[in-house]
Amino acid sequence: MNRIILIFRFSVLILFLVGFISEIRAQYPWPVTPINQTHDLTGTFCEFRDTGSSDHFHNGVDIPKADGSPVYPVEDGAITYIEAEGSNAYVRVGRFCYLHIRPNPGLSEGDYVVKSQTVLGTIISGMGHIHFIDGKYDSEINAVRKGGGLTPYEDPWAPKITFVKFFQDRTDNEFSSGVVSGKVDIIVKVEERNGPPGSSYSRLNNGTYKLGFKILSESGDSVVYTPTADGIRFQFDNKPSNSYVHNVFYKRLSSTSSHVYIVTNKVHVNSFWDTRPYSPGRYQVMIFAEDTRNNTDTVYVPIEVEEQDVTPPSPPRLKYLKRIGDGFQLAWYPNEDDDLNGYRLYYSNDAAKWSLIFDEDDIPPDSTTKTFKTLLSAAIYLKLSAVDNAAVPNESEPSDIYGISTDRNASSTNVLIVDGFDRTEMTGGAWQNNTHPFAFTYGQAVAANGVAFDCCSNDAVMDGNIMLSNYLAVIWFVGDEAETDETFSATEQNILRSYLYSNGRLFISGSNIAWDLDLDSDCYSTTEEDNDFLQNILGIGYAGKVSPDVMITGQNGDYFSEFEFILDRQIYPVDSLDIIQPKGTSRTCIRYNSSETAGIMNDNANGGRLIFFAFPFELINSEIARTELMGKILDYLSILNSVDDHGQKNQLTTVIPERFILEQNYPNPFHHQTTVRIHIPKSCELSLNVFNLLGQQVKSLLMKNVAPGLIESRWDGRNDQGRIVPNGIYFYVLETEDIRLIKKVLFLRN
Repeated sequence: MNRIILIFRFSVLILFLVGFISEIRAQYPWPVTPINQTHDLTGTFCEFRDTGSSDHFHNGVDIPKADGSPVYPVEDGAITYIEAEGSNAYVRVGRFCYLHIRPNPGLSEGDYVVKSQTVLGTIISGMGHIHFIDGKYDSEINAVRKGGGLTPYEDPWAPKITFVKFFQDRTDNEFSSGVVSGKVDIIVKVEERNGPPGSSYSRLNNGTYKLGFKILSESGDSVVYTPTADGIRFQFDNKPSNSYVHNVFYKRLSSTSSHVYIVTNKVHVNSFWDTRPYSPGRYQVMIFAEDTRNNTDTVYVPIEVEEQDVTPPSPPRLKYLKRIGDGFQLAWYPNEDDDLNGYRLYYSNDAAKWSLIFDEDDIPPDSTTKTFKTLLSAAIYLKLSAVDNAAVPNESEPSDIYGISTDRNASSTNVLIVDGFDRTEMTGGAWQNNTHPFAFTYGQAVAANGVAFDCCSNDAVMDGNIMLSNYLAVIWFVGDEAETDETFSATEQNILRSYLYSNGRLFISGSNIAWDLDLDSDCYSTTEEDNDFLQNILGIGYAGKVSPDVMITGQNGDYFSEFEFILDRQIYPVDSLDIIQPKGTSRTCIRYNSSETAGIMNDNANGGRLIFFAFPFELINSEIARTELMGKILDYLSILNSVDDHGQKNQLTTVIPERFILEQNYPNPFHHQTTVRIHIPKSCELSLNVFNLLGQQVKSLLMKNVAPGLIESRWDGRNDQGRIVPNGIYFYVLETEDIRLIKKVLFLRN
């Protein structure tokens, strides 16, 4: 029985092969007059198409003919389908399809037609050609194949290879210097000539039938590599699935009129020329193309193979990102890599989606600054990478992320964010990468409160490139830095001492500062000067360690009393936090588990104001909490408005505005409290009310006579009855006799 089944299956296979070979060898006349003479082509089988809904292989041949010309069947048969609508109207007879024709209204599906006699239809106006397809959908074959298809077909014009390029496998990184290494894609543009010189461009730039390559010795007298025995990579007798179109055609350079092949690939899988097994030196790349009538073109491209360099440069060290005049500038310390070729600069609005704005052609290796002659309406964030001159360029890890927000209405920037966090896993830290994004975390919270800021490294402060006295307040973070990297060096201590003595406003955050600087800790490197700076300048002492898994809360009845949060150790697993104690005029403002001191504030820090957190602010587990907490910090440091000695708001003084302005609330979204600022150009009676999405008033914030200037109002998310409103979108509306201004606010209660 098994033998009978095997014989049956073999017989079926033989019948299939006989039918297929018969189909391949079948010859038939042309579907347009003169039906027994050769025609030119304006489109070849399997060339690239980017028309319609997606990129695909051309599934037939285009035969130019005047609009309105009759179209005939190339074989007898019954009509199996008619599509009469649109420019893609067609008639199908058996396995043949005649596209771009207006069907003969006298024909119907099932009618029998005679080759070269029955008029199937006429070429649609504006098309100027018939698209002729041999084969049913997804099993099309080449209609000008050797020994079959449209007959006679004469084509004495050879294809033309117009360029050969080399790219790193599966990338757009071009080897532009004639030197390659590693895995290489060979990219080839071919123009198949289906007409004599002087013909229309559409007849001179079609896709090829065969394409292949070989790698030769420098002299060309021996073959060192060939992908197949004959070197042929593509031969289009049958149309592949359109899902493979970009294995064959290089997407970035291909179009309907430009057929650019990845000759190192196979139709169904990615491939490449792997140069790594070959000795460094010079070679020739032989590229050859052939049409269905044995016309060929061959080119030889000299190439040099070098050993692949896979070591990237070190990441750049940023110096600062700061406002300069009516623009801003990014500066960095020069990389010392010998093979540096330049830098790439990326920007983002959210530190998640990044765009390249300048590459190594724009930022050469001797550059240390990039200046922008514009001010910004929103915060942006930048990161820099270094690129070497290897044949396959290596790009470094990106630098730290720095941000900037510039205020067009201010002559200077309000806040400076100082990145003093240098510790990594290599020096015993919890953060495992060479660079970090934490200046973004601080910048995001500052910008959400409507405050402009610059960023810099602590080295830029010590170098004198950045002066703290140019800023209304300074935010300085050191992460989990400890004695190896020094939380605050002697130079930094002196700078901060002078800044506070000059009425400076300072916020400091870090997990090991007190332990590093207090003589009562077990840190071996602490000095008398460190201890004096900690206790007499910062106003704190070291009181032990606590687990980072604690609940952190505001001091009851004090400035941060409404806050409660935990730290997210998935950001980096800090192992412990300092417990601190207030010294001098400092007072506790934040606690661990409502007991040990986690943060202090000092209204009289040697003439300035100071908030100190003994934990990394960047690890707070909620963006909303960070934003609102930063708002309170900036408020206390007198950045958002003036504050009297009792922490009460005073009406803000400013230059009289030219017009009414209702600012966006900050923070937004909020879950505890948000602030609205109003610019008032003249004395008037005004109201500020909050409405829900149904237009119902939920809270009256202001209703009074006001003088010209700048005032602000706060909303705690409660309605006029004192109840917390539901989460969602609300509108606050400013009204006077003359104007009505509206802004949207998002309330998200934890």
